[in-house]
Amino acid sequence: MTYQVAARNVVRAVSLGAVSYLALSLDFSSGAQKAFAQNLPPVTVDAPTQQRARPAAARRTQTSTSRVQRRVAAPAPRRVEPVPYVTPSTGTVGAPPAPYAGGQVATGGSLGILGNRGVMDTPFNQTSYTAELIANQQARTIRDVLANDPSVRVVQAAGGGADSLFIRGFYYDSGDFGLNGLYGIAPYYSIGANFIERVEVLKGPSAVLNGMTTGGQGVASGGAVGGSINLITKHAPDVDITRLTGFYVSKSQFGEHIDVSRRYGERKEWGVRLNSTYSNGNTPWNRQTDEFGNAVLALDYLGENARLAVDVGYQADVLKPPLRFFTLGPTATIIPPPPKPGTNFQVPWAYYAPTDFFSTVKGEVDVTDWVTAYAAFGYHDSNINYTYPSPILTNMTAPPGSVFQLGGLSSQPIRGKETYETLAGEAGVRATVDTGPINHAVNVNYSINDRTYRQQVWARTALPANNLIFWNLYNEPTNIPSPTLNTIAANQLTNVNLESVGVSDTMSFWNKRVQLTVGVRHQTAGSQVTNYFAPGNSRPEREASAVTPAYAIVVKPVENISLYANYIEGFQTPHVVTGNFINVGTVFPPSRTTQAETGVKIDTGRFTTTLSLFEITQPSIITVAGATGNSQLLNGRQRNRGAEVNVFGEITPDIRLLGGLALIDGVQEQTQNGTNDGKKAPGVPAVTANIGAEWDTPFVRGLTLSGRVIYTSSQYANVGNTLTLPEWTRVDIGARYTFTSPWNGKPIVIRANIENVFNEAYWASAYSGVITLAAPRTYLLSTTFNF
Repeated sequence: MTYQVAARNVVRAVSLGAVSYLALSLDFSSGAQKAFAQNLPPVTVDAPTQQRARPAAARRTQTSTSRVQRRVAAPAPRRVEPVPYVTPSTGTVGAPPAPYAGGQVATGGSLGILGNRGVMDTPFNQTSYTAELIANQQARTIRDVLANDPSVRVVQAAGGGADSLFIRGFYYDSGDFGLNGLYGIAPYYSIGANFIERVEVLKGPSAVLNGMTTGGQGVASGGAVGGSINLITKHAPDVDITRLTGFYVSKSQFGEHIDVSRRYGERKEWGVRLNSTYSNGNTPWNRQTDEFGNAVLALDYLGENARLAVDVGYQADVLKPPLRFFTLGPTATIIPPPPKPGTNFQVPWAYYAPTDFFSTVKGEVDVTDWVTAYAAFGYHDSNINYTYPSPILTNMTAPPGSVFQLGGLSSQPIRGKETYETLAGEAGVRATVDTGPINHAVNVNYSINDRTYRQQVWARTALPANNLIFWNLYNEPTNIPSPTLNTIAANQLTNVNLESVGVSDTMSFWNKRVQLTVGVRHQTAGSQVTNYFAPGNSRPEREASAVTPAYAIVVKPVENISLYANYIEGFQTPHVVTGNFINVGTVFPPSRTTQAETGVKIDTGRFTTTLSLFEITQPSIITVAGATGNSQLLNGRQRNRGAEVNVFGEITPDIRLLGGLALIDGVQEQTQNGTNDGKKAPGVPAVTANIGAEWDTPFVRGLTLSGRVIYTSSQYANVGNTLTLPEWTRVDIGARYTFTSPWNGKPIVIRANIENVFNEAYWASAYSGVITLAAPRTYLLSTTFNF
């Protein structure tokens, strides 16, 4: 009996062993293999060289027992992610500074010839707003992003399709926006925010860093002396993106954003990203519709020693009717109260239709570990077709027998076509060199910018006085018939060429606790005007050159505190005297704007505070009377002196803060005949403040509440300081809720914002003899799906 039991046990053991051996030795196939594979993570196949490195002899000598042991003991195959190449400190392509705590701003930004710099190593006041902030605030154009900055105020009419600015109290033309470091290449009048990764706002002149800017028509450039704005486009990150956002803007604007991104290659060297948006419908203003869309394709290659980024985009807008600024007529001795929010003071047949094609190419090659050569090229073609009257505020009724009427308006309707063709390029070398205890970051840069501007304007008749229409600010002009505008009133071609060479050296001591930057740029600017309508106003090409220096220092007494100071200059394009002046034909060289600035930056690790003190002096053209006639001289001057406080980051992990305060004393000096010496500069409020906060609520997981307050003190609307715009305050609120999709486990984000919550009506800004109205209460709602 015992023998039989023992025999059965032996047979059972041998049978089980044979079955186990066969089960573990045979290759799995069909359904069994699929079932096993479903429980394993994805497998990355080793490269052929790694396969060849395994010893074949060892595999041949293994017994079947060892195979069984190896299969049982081996862990589940793991996915080995490719490691991207790292951009060196002398490079910029593919390496934007990381977001700071809270994600609303970046830890640094690009500084033109100096490359990328961290906030604490930058001897200037710069803020770089992120794509995360753009998405959470549902910013439609760049003007919505700049509403966060206390030193920036938009001075074009809301609802007008243009985004010109004041930075530190000086004009910044919408044609001067930089795109990936090339200025004048971004869409001309207004720029969609959907394809932008960073909005970098640099306060103060930047001639050494970025070179001179062309400004609108080129012949009257503001020179970007109060600051500059550079936009960094979105490129493919290391993770795949397939994102769809549907949105609504009051009153009945519906639209979508599409964002698709992939990276390919063993180390994810190749990247492609497509961003597109489209919207159409009624805006918050009465009787206004806006159809807006763009598509931007971004390609890049991030290799071991070379990097390349290519962006190609197209943007179009059809705005009917566009809201314009109000020119202050000589009879406007008072500024009337603003009309009811949402009032559309424009005629119904007005329209504005710009289209923009733009592209940039940037490449870098690491010659050695410490030397990088780079080059970039940009092309921009902008076409604008429009018909509208730009209202003149007269406070008078229509003639004959004009009498006072509060809010009386007049204007000459025009039909126009404008084209801008801009070419921009740069090339240079960045190097880091150690010479004993001193580290040198040396930069050599050559840049060129060429803009051709063509303008054609048609009116109703050849006599402007016969073309006027009249209406009132408080009554929407729906009964004014559309005129026939076929009489040529302007036809000219302008060409502006800018060329410069810049050199800089940042010398660092004591583990970069002291950083001294010295730079200089030689700039040559030429312009030519061909006037086909009035040939006598044409002028041949004139050229002038100038040299601008810059000095800056950063001192870190302790690791988290930076003290900085700078002296830097800005340039405006040369001015040629025309008309009936006795010095007609005189060419003034690029006018030199100077800035002296000092400040302190404190970074606690998750919250940063900066304080800046500055003085900017800008020259201007004035008319001087003489014994034989009037002449124009480059003797005028405006001086803006101020202080700025900026804060950003996290107060706690659940509370984020962003904003600041700007105090500016803008004064006119050396005015024409001394008439306005000592008076305040128009359009420069003494106090501007922005403060925004976000709170991740503890009572609902995934719910974030936000709010923002924007304040602007009163400002003068004319050089004589007789017309004043009252102070204003705007309050915005918002909320977003993030939850996991039940379909694919990826996040869904619902966002809701209200701008101008209390629907305040106010005059928003003044500049160059014009004033603009603010936007009414605006509702924004969106839902973002990730696939």
